[in-house]
Amino acid sequence: MRASLLCLAAFCAAPARAADPAYPPLPTAVSSLGAVAAGGYLYVYGGHAGKTHSYDTETVLGTFHRLKLDGGTKWEELPGGPKAQGLGLAARGGTVYRVGGMQPRNKPGDPADNHSLADCARFDPAAGKWEELPPLPAGRSSHDLVVAGDTLVVVGGWKLGGKDTTPVWHDTALTLDLAAKKPEWKSVPQPFQRRALTAAAVGNRVYVVGGLEADGGDRRVDVLDVATGKWSAGPPIPGAERVAFSPAAAVVGGRLVVNTSAGPVFRLTEKGDGWEKVGDAATKRVVARLVPLGDSAALLVGGSGGGANVAAVEVVKLAAKGEPMTDGR
Repeated sequence: MRASLLCLAAFCAAPARAADPAYPPLPTAVSSLGAVAAGGYLYVYGGHAGKTHSYDTETVLGTFHRLKLDGGTKWEELPGGPKAQGLGLAARGGTVYRVGGMQPRNKPGDPADNHSLADCARFDPAAGKWEELPPLPAGRSSHDLVVAGDTLVVVGGWKLGGKDTTPVWHDTALTLDLAAKKPEWKSVPQPFQRRALTAAAVGNRVYVVGGLEADGGDRRVDVLDVATGKWSAGPPIPGAERVAFSPAAAVVGGRLVVNTSAGPVFRLTEKGDGWEKVGDAATKRVVARLVPLGDSAALLVGGSGGGANVAAVEVVKLAAKGEPMTDGR
């Protein structure tokens, strides 16, 4: 009898935990996609569905889908747009913004003819359609896009002008005041020329993480104060140079978190002077997206890993207390 009561007490004291949420895979396994959380949904746009470094009109998508974050079991198809990979998605309130991207114009088997787009548009979920916004001053792809307050911010990237042309690496960031009656793009000089980077905004500070320079990888972190237009340096992301290629970033619980191709997830310290390891991805990937899920987890979406594009949407739990990275590597 006493043993039975002890068992009952233990059961009552430790109720069963709800299972971690499981999300259906992407409609198509893609890398270099756009992804963002807005209004309780995960939105994904475009991406590359073909073999690595093989681009054509059939393998780059212009599809647009969303999934309810709370209990969603099926992706909803929404009005798409131009075929693009290496684009940026960002959100302000429940509105989704799309900027730039790379669009192949060659048929399968023909020589590559890749063009960077200057498109800028926003999707209003209530109206269920895209609205065109002022285009970028020049085409841009392999960049990233964030919203800081009421400002849309584009960082990094390059311009591809099609076959037989030389890529132009952008040396300015761009801002668009979404609260203005007539929004216009403004340029902010960048202290770098990089692409295949990632970015996230904490308040008015935009963190630009990793990427590739013309001569190789770069673990550097640059921070733009949108209010002043001034740049400062953040601590380099941990790991060897190879992890700098196309990491993924998000803001979770008010803190910047970054996933690298080596698998770990790092969080910027409260002082902003270093990194701590707070998790690991089950599937190592590049050109993926990281999206916040509450205050202690994130979703790793799409990307390329293990020699193929990834369809899985992975929940990555973040530790409350991280493991300090003392040497930056």
